[in-house]
Amino acid sequence: MTDHAVTGSGLKRPVGIYILAVLFIIAPIGNILISFAGAGISNWYEPSIFTAFVQSIPGFEWTWLGLLFLTGVLLFRPHKLSWSFAIVTLVLILCLNIFRMYWAGDNSISPQYLKVFSIIALFCTLGVLIIAFYFRFPYLDRRANWIKNTERFDLATEIKFDNTVSRTESVSVTGCKIMTATRSGLKAGDPVEAHFPEIYTKAVRCVVIENKESSLRLEFIPNQEEFLVKLKSWIKTKTGA
Repeated sequence: MTDHAVTGSGLKRPVGIYILAVLFIIAPIGNILISFAGAGISNWYEPSIFTAFVQSIPGFEWTWLGLLFLTGVLLFRPHKLSWSFAIVTLVLILCLNIFRMYWAGDNSISPQYLKVFSIIALFCTLGVLIIAFYFRFPYLDRRANWIKNTERFDLATEIKFDNTVSRTESVSVTGCKIMTATRSGLKAGDPVEAHFPEIYTKAVRCVVIENKESSLRLEFIPNQEEFLVKLKSWIKTKTGA
């Protein structure tokens, strides 16, 4: 699924993830209602019978159904931490159901249960694959911290890289966005040595994370503490932050 909507931060909206999130949220309710409807009691929806059915649901069922609901909620927040938790919960749901099937007696595994397990396994596996597909720029900001989002500043300064002189559009302590007159020959993953004459006298090691027609995003390679100190000082001078 192609997503064309772009947020104010320059990230594309992961529409496919949002659809998946809705499915995960309604799946537990649908699973419960379908199981009640298939119990063979025509008036299962009456309050007294429905309540009795709900009370009869084992704690194990509530656990994986709750995890499924939690996964849907987490997916609505496009962040590395929340999506990683979503993947973990899906894998956990799959493991819980495999464990239950493994420890069940041979005579207690009905064909209907095997069908349900197959659907759950397929659902979880597809969910992990879809999340993994979107787990990248431009749907997630790779420069964001795991706990706290990185603050970006709309500051312009000269930058020299790959025999090119340009200016930044925005800067953060983890990277920068550069405006380019023409599309650069660099591609995502390429290492780059950049110079910021106004900030630091030495070369700064970076890696390309996105290349568009008129912009380029660079991520600063970690463990350049001297540059980081200079960068923070420059940002503070420019913004007072």
